[in-house]
Amino acid sequence: MDLTPGQRGSVEPPPRDASFEAKMSYYRSQHTTKGVRATHLVGIPGVAFSMPLVVARPKLGVPLFLASWGLQIAGHLVFEKNSPALSKGVFTYQFCGLAFWCEEMVELLAGRGIGGTDAPVVTIPEAATTAS
Repeated sequence: MDLTPGQRGSVEPPPRDASFEAKMSYYRSQHTTKGVRATHLVGIPGVAFSMPLVVARPKLGVPLFLASWGLQIAGHLVFEKNSPALSKGVFTYQFCGLAFWCEEMVELLAGRGIGGTDAPVVTIPEAATTAS
């Protein structure tokens, strides 16, 4: 079940040949709530840390990997009401997730707190705003 349009209208991911900036813009549009950002602040490094453990110590790495992904997916379902951007491009949005996590860490370290809102941001497709 694809919940991506969720509460954001029908925002489409950029084409495969789009710039990384366009893909980051889409990624940010799918991560607007404080709840999903919090789950990603824990889940993204959990996935990254678990990957070498999956090979070196599978009994520890596999559960950590699954729990970290589960936390992020739950964040999307509970807070954002959409499916992860990862479903739109595995490798591209893995890198977007890491970049997003770095942006969030900079904000936290600068004392600006976690970004986002308390409710999903509704994004209206551009075509809908120009049609009269």
